[in-house]
Amino acid sequence: MLRCSRLRMTRQRRIVIDILLASDDHPTAAQIFERSRAVMPGISLATIYNSLDALVEAKLVNHLHPDNGPSRYCPNVVPHIHLMDDTTQRVIDVQLKEGLTPADVFDLPDGVTIDTMEAYLHGVIPDKYFSEHHHESHH
Repeated sequence: MLRCSRLRMTRQRRIVIDILLASDDHPTAAQIFERSRAVMPGISLATIYNSLDALVEAKLVNHLHPDNGPSRYCPNVVPHIHLMDDTTQRVIDVQLKEGLTPADVFDLPDGVTIDTMEAYLHGVIPDKYFSEHHHESHH
């Protein structure tokens, strides 16, 4: 993933990427900041935001904009949407079923091509999902 990008991988950016890859909760910048302080105590919130901006611009991380709530970040750059649990605010990735494309699911105007997808489904995710998937990444 990182070898394909021309982005210079600083220690701070590496820490942010590592935190995102180890997370399955689509963390906010503040959560990434808190987690990063365990590895680099002197890191600043501004550095986290700058690192996230660079990673998003390099298309190594997706910047999510939930309807009501803080921005979140996702290292899964394969086209997918998100399912947000409205009671717990947990977010998981939802892939298209194998073999389907957005054009198979949505009634798109003729000639439209899809570059990226950002959508949220809202509902309730049963706790058993997290107990069954806690060892595997959702990305």
